[in-house]
Amino acid sequence: MRTTLVNTLPGLALLITGVAVAAESPLGSPASIVGRYSANYPEIVRAALPKVDMATLNRLLADVKAAAAAEKPLAITNLRQLERTFGLRERGKADASGFLDVGEAVYRVDGDGQRIYLARRYPELQPVSRQDFARELPAIRAAHQDLVERLGIPRQEVFFIDVREILSETDGHPEREAGVKGEIQSEGAVTTMLRAVGGVLVEGSYVRLSSIDGKRLDLVDVRWPAVRLTAAALKNGLRAPQESIESITRRVAADSKGQAVNVRMAVVLRPVQSGLPNRPTGFVPSLKVGIEPQSIKTEGGYRTDAGEIFFVDLVRGAPPFADVSAPDKAQSPEVR
Repeated sequence: MRTTLVNTLPGLALLITGVAVAAESPLGSPASIVGRYSANYPEIVRAALPKVDMATLNRLLADVKAAAAAEKPLAITNLRQLERTFGLRERGKADASGFLDVGEAVYRVDGDGQRIYLARRYPELQPVSRQDFARELPAIRAAHQDLVERLGIPRQEVFFIDVREILSETDGHPEREAGVKGEIQSEGAVTTMLRAVGGVLVEGSYVRLSSIDGKRLDLVDVRWPAVRLTAAALKNGLRAPQESIESITRRVAADSKGQAVNVRMAVVLRPVQSGLPNRPTGFVPSLKVGIEPQSIKTEGGYRTDAGEIFFVDLVRGAPPFADVSAPDKAQSPEVR
């Protein structure tokens, strides 16, 4: 049986990675919070709170508006453009909105939402040694960078780049070779790019590319919607993260139930959904809060709980905090 060991960054890891990159920025938790766990929730929340002040927040809001106004559409806005770009035969209607499965590939384009998806299917592939793959990795990096440029992804909006191998290990026969582990091998590499507009992370906006080698791309997942601030964010004005410290502490305490946790935060642009998939009506400056429980030693090893992520909108008139008993996306009418 082949086991995949490394794939892509999950949601909480993306938050932690983004905050780590911005650790010296007032928009993210200080670097001193990394690896720090505590059941003293008021203390750990205060330590994780970004140091950004109102003057900086208002300046950033102006920067976001200016940067958003200068944005241009991506180079691929319909199926025909995608098919030509990736060497696929023309299929279906050019304005089709759903996923199109043509055997060797599954793809979809949402020009209005600036969403591009392509998954290529290849015949049975064999993993290679990590030594052989290391020689292929520079070509994959170059191919991914070239594609990003051809898609029209603005270089100034790429906030962070993560490249990692997809590794696998083949186990021995469960009866004849119990406990036998094969050599760890490489099956490809994944590049994930996080986005920032006006210096502020855009929640849910990224580029994810996966390749088997320098010539065979097997996944393109681009979510790069046009950023427009909501009317509430522009009209009502902002509030500082410090104003929500008590409600954040209550949420962390309710979710953590006495367990030691690490807390990370970052100021982001949160999409307000319109009811259509991947189609935000606008963005709201928000504080993204991640709770990472500390691993607990057990008789069989260690237990690590999944953690949690929630948002606190930094807009005056919004709830001070998503209610503990309500979904995290619940917001007041002022920010919808």
